[in-house]
Amino acid sequence: MQPIRNASDILLAVIDATPDAIFVKDLDGKYVLVNQAAARFVGRTPAQVVGRRDYELYPEETARRFVEDDKAVLESGEPMSFEGVATSQSGTQAYLVTKGVYRDKDGNILGIYGISHDITELRAAQDSLEQTRQALFRSQKMEAVGQLTGGIAHDFNNILMVILGNLELLRMRLPQVDDATTELIDETLRATKHGQDLTGDLLAFSRRRQLNPQPVAINPLVDNIVRLLTRTLGASVKITTAASRDAGVAMVDPAALEAAILNIALNARDAMPDGGTLTIRTSKADIRQAPRTEDDLPIGQYAMLAIQDTGTGMTPDVVQRVFEPFFTTKTGGTGSGLGLSMVYGFAKQSGGVVTIASEVGRGTTVILYLPLTTNKPEAATTTSLPVNPTVTAYTILVVEDEAAVRSTVRRQLETLGHKVLVAETAAAALPLLKGDEPPDVLLTDVVLGTGMNGIDLADAARVFKPGLPVIFMSGFTAVPEAQKRINESGAPLLTKPSTLSQLERALNGLMLGSPQDTSKS
Repeated sequence: MQPIRNASDILLAVIDATPDAIFVKDLDGKYVLVNQAAARFVGRTPAQVVGRRDYELYPEETARRFVEDDKAVLESGEPMSFEGVATSQSGTQAYLVTKGVYRDKDGNILGIYGISHDITELRAAQDSLEQTRQALFRSQKMEAVGQLTGGIAHDFNNILMVILGNLELLRMRLPQVDDATTELIDETLRATKHGQDLTGDLLAFSRRRQLNPQPVAINPLVDNIVRLLTRTLGASVKITTAASRDAGVAMVDPAALEAAILNIALNARDAMPDGGTLTIRTSKADIRQAPRTEDDLPIGQYAMLAIQDTGTGMTPDVVQRVFEPFFTTKTGGTGSGLGLSMVYGFAKQSGGVVTIASEVGRGTTVILYLPLTTNKPEAATTTSLPVNPTVTAYTILVVEDEAAVRSTVRRQLETLGHKVLVAETAAAALPLLKGDEPPDVLLTDVVLGTGMNGIDLADAARVFKPGLPVIFMSGFTAVPEAQKRINESGAPLLTKPSTLSQLERALNGLMLGSPQDTSKS
């Protein structure tokens, strides 16, 4: 083996070819050696760097950090690692540098050496991974809270059904009571209906509210809601719009969308106690990147509706929780904390998302993304119906697994003059449907405790009794694809707790061939 010649030249060549920045400084902080990578970062040649100090090569903040790190290494005499972001003429770079001292043969420190690795891409990847992890955590948390609130709403709606139904019947059976007693009943009814509104918001958040999606032109809807907001928000809030002609037609429940915009606007008004400007913008958004989490939109085209205020804004920790049910920054009981959670659930259930950006003192922007459709908006139609339709007595089979709810619905129907059969399960209902005197109408809960659900029961009943009129009722439609199947069946859905008038309207509309809006009390 021949001896290595010019070992120092070989070493210098290797140092110069290394992609990491390598440098050596003397005790005065002057560079005595730099490779091409180190010189390239400051936009110079190695010869132009040698003999200069950090303050001559870098902005003050970056240079000061380098000098302080050098001082710490000189004081310890041991190798140390530092991580940070440096700025130079060539740009900004995240780095991980190891610095140490070099000595003479007697052990005296002569200066500092350093090897710096560019970790800009690595840090960006780590940041992206952390953002994805946080988004996934938020998505999982919201899904868990949604399942919890949906279950609570289901049970609470059954309780409200019993209270509301029996209070209405009690008021009807006590027509001659004194004013004080009537006031007690009416006050309890109002509180019950307030509880109904709260559970409705919970169902919206948990994505289990019955929606009626249809093609809706976004810009005309915004024009209509602005007229309402002008009266609702007051003179201190100026409303401006910036509508794009390509906002398009979204597949969405128009009433639910209007309620979502109203909730966002009311929050904006509360964030502008001294007045301000509310700006509503519409446009089209093309999503071309595959979603990474449930909070990301699938690839496709969406209508974008942005609502921006000039209010007080929110801190990052508040923004992180703003869509959670019952979370509110309002004091004195002025907010339930369900407004924005309802918007979140509505957007997700509609196949879109809602995002929020806010900065303290700069205001808040809430953006709704809703899936576009090529279908044309449906023209508004009016249906001519009898003002007081003739009430015909029917035999109605009520299928409900909750005994108290079953008894309440039976009393309501009997008060309306109908004959009522009851069953707790689908298995108990089928023999009654196949009997010698089958019912005229099937009124069934969607979610039954055991056996088949109400939708399957209706399908089974129509096999041997084609054309059987069916009314569904539910505290929430938790059966997979239940809402789609109900819509396809054409049967009305009564949302618990339902009033006597809603029940009567559903029956009359079904039997007279003119479906009614059962959402009104």
